Amino acid sequence: MPDGQEQHAGPEPSSGSNQAGERPPDAGAKRPRWRRRWRKLAIAAAVFVLLAALGMGGAEYYTSRPDFCASCHIMGPYYRSWSRDVHSQKVSVWCVECHYAPGEQHTIHAKFKGLSQLASYFSGRYGASRPRAHVNDASCLTAGCHGDREYLTTALLIGEPRVEKRIIGGQESEVVRTPTVTFVHEKHLDVQSKLAENQAQLEQVRQRLRRAAKPEEYEAIVTVARQVGPAPQWEKDLRGKFEQGLPELLADALELARLEHRQTRLRQLAGLNCAACHGYDGSGEHHLLPADLQTCFICHFNNQAFNTDTGECLKCHEPPTRKILVHDQAVTAAWQREFPETTQPAGPALMDHREIVERGVNCASCHLDVIQGQATVTERDCSNCHDQERYLAEFATRDTSTVEEYHRVHVKAQRARCVDCHHVIQHELIDPTHVATSAGFLRPILDDCQHCHPNHHHEQVELLMGIGGVGVGRPMPNAMFGSRLNCTGCHTRPALDMKGAELIAASEQTCIDCHGSDYQRLFEQWRAEVAFSLGEAETALERVEKRIDELQSRGLEIPAEVADLLAPARRNILFVKAGNGIHNKNYALRLLDLSIRDLDDALGILTREGRPRFGQQ
Repeated sequence: MPDGQEQHAGPEPSSGSNQAGERPPDAGAKRPRWRRRWRKLAIAAAVFVLLAALGMGGAEYYTSRPDFCASCHIMGPYYRSWSRDVHSQKVSVWCVECHYAPGEQHTIHAKFKGLSQLASYFSGRYGASRPRAHVNDASCLTAGCHGDREYLTTALLIGEPRVEKRIIGGQESEVVRTPTVTFVHEKHLDVQSKLAENQAQLEQVRQRLRRAAKPEEYEAIVTVARQVGPAPQWEKDLRGKFEQGLPELLADALELARLEHRQTRLRQLAGLNCAACHGYDGSGEHHLLPADLQTCFICHFNNQAFNTDTGECLKCHEPPTRKILVHDQAVTAAWQREFPETTQPAGPALMDHREIVERGVNCASCHLDVIQGQATVTERDCSNCHDQERYLAEFATRDTSTVEEYHRVHVKAQRARCVDCHHVIQHELIDPTHVATSAGFLRPILDDCQHCHPNHHHEQVELLMGIGGVGVGRPMPNAMFGSRLNCTGCHTRPALDMKGAELIAASEQTCIDCHGSDYQRLFEQWRAEVAFSLGEAETALERVEKRIDELQSRGLEIPAEVADLLAPARRNILFVKAGNGIHNKNYALRLLDLSIRDLDDALGILTREGRPRFGQQ
């Protein structure tokens, strides 16, 4: 080869190679080194993720355990009651299985719920009130619990047996009182069919009333029928409004009110959840009671007349099949100890409830004491939770539709329990040995004067209000109403009625106490004015009635206009006399003046020239 030329036997060495074509010692090791580093990082990350997952899983498992819940000091009573409960001892149900809805436990929402509880605990805000840990119905109805629905048709005995000591045959014996109420879930949960049936009946009554009443009369009936309050009260209001003027509508009006209230109760029942009846009782003894009886009492008895509709005794109780010992020696002995100078009650006797029921004897005759109290809700109860006026805007004017909305928001949506809002009702018999000496036994009937005295004193009340008479186009209330004076302001003096019974009477002294001695003369003057006008009116009425008797004895017809004048006059006179016109002197004198005028007109018609030809007209 020529000099200066190189012979290439192969490819030229790369820039990273030496002249002999060999790679530097460290060049080939760079790439595997980085690969090894990435591999180590990946393994470390995988180990970290695995450890984190195991840690989170372990933490979730640990924090899901009931004993972790108990580590919070305010949860001690709940944990102890759970540990004695059937859900712990027999089926080993953990807290999270009930207090999270199915599928909720592992969600982000559940984690934030737990974190909020943790934050509340460490910030000191938790424990100021009872924890509101709700239980979703779906948790109760899972396949492993009550999802088989066997509970629906199972008859459950409500209450626990009680052992009472009684004197029988001169010896003390123990008598076991067994519960008489059986409960079946299906009867209370199958509401839709009852709602449909009640709605159909309600529409029929509404249609009849729309056809029979004027639009304004129908609206007035609906307003009273939907008012919230005890059944005897709205029944009294309906009778007062329609018994006199529209008696033909009264039966349908009362039926409308009954069906409206029943519709509300059924809708409330449809909105109940499991926790409304089953829950923690606050004592630490029972974590999940079989049933909260206060829920039963409030639903069955609130705003109901005794032994009617949902409060009907035989809806829940079966008449005892065995004969009951009454007037036993324990009762007789208690009576003798308390009232040694009186005649003792009759001796022991046996009574069969079934015979009493067959004869139609009302349960109230002996058992009126079993229901004590009203499950009312007041604005003050609402203000415990609601401190803004807008939440109470409709409370004073609420009706059945408003109550339905309250229940939808509080019970169905927020899972409030009945006792969170309603006052407590007591439902139990006073012990027989205490009946003779217990004022509580007669208290319900003593508090219900209307039972023996329906509409008692209504004439006096209406006179005070300046209503109730006929012919005066506007109310004329007693002037003292402007000073907020009520009955107790004047009725202060103990006295006796015509039968010798004690009462609280009014006297002119109460007027003197407030207005001075001048009012003694004025009081006597008012009383004399009312007595004089009443005497004149009664004399005029007597003259008219005597003239009517004379004409009818001669076979003559009485003109219809006489009856139109006579009826309101007679009513006003009886009204003022029964109500004692001194309760509202101005209104009473106005009614009597109208009565005297009408009676004079009636007498003029009856004595008109040519009146003997009545029958020929």
